[in-house]
Amino acid sequence: MGTASGDRIVELQGQTPGGYRLLQILVGIRLRSVADPESVRHLTWLSDIAAAMELISRRMTGDGPVDFVGYLEDVAAFWSRVCEGRAIRLDVRGQAALLPDSHLLPLAIITHELISNACRHAFPDGRRGSIAVAFSRAVGGVSLVVRDSGVGAEPLTPGEGLAVVQGLVEHLGGSMNIETAPNAGVGVRIRLPLEGASTH
Repeated sequence: MGTASGDRIVELQGQTPGGYRLLQILVGIRLRSVADPESVRHLTWLSDIAAAMELISRRMTGDGPVDFVGYLEDVAAFWSRVCEGRAIRLDVRGQAALLPDSHLLPLAIITHELISNACRHAFPDGRRGSIAVAFSRAVGGVSLVVRDSGVGAEPLTPGEGLAVVQGLVEHLGGSMNIETAPNAGVGVRIRLPLEGASTH
């Protein structure tokens, strides 16, 4: 894709903030006629990613700095609705930080994906528990920690969701550490450097 085409797509996305919501609706319609579990899994993942992009795009419509902590609160509200009726508590703590334009969307997807993994896999069979999200400034960058009190694993076999997160973290030049044990939940700690990047 040429630079001009890429710029045009970004421009159109800015003019149509409801586009990601429409994508969610279209995926939902498609899911009604899909029975194959693998297809359902992939389409559900696509819907989750569209939700993350829609939520962060709402925060990117103004001229000032993007409120990423506000985005985290939006994500918490989104997943609280998804998990309604289940005994799962979602807590978010955030520290304001200026993020580079290049980091906003990938970090939004990373956060959404980690919470999604916890909601969908950490609490089987009606298990109760909690998911804690902490975002803060760190030396030379920012830190994101997502920890759940679910079933955990030993050893943890990274699935497609964590593979996406790992790929995005590497793309941003960061690092990711995972801590887990049976019945001790999963904790994912991500550090992203910001030095030398132009912030939004």
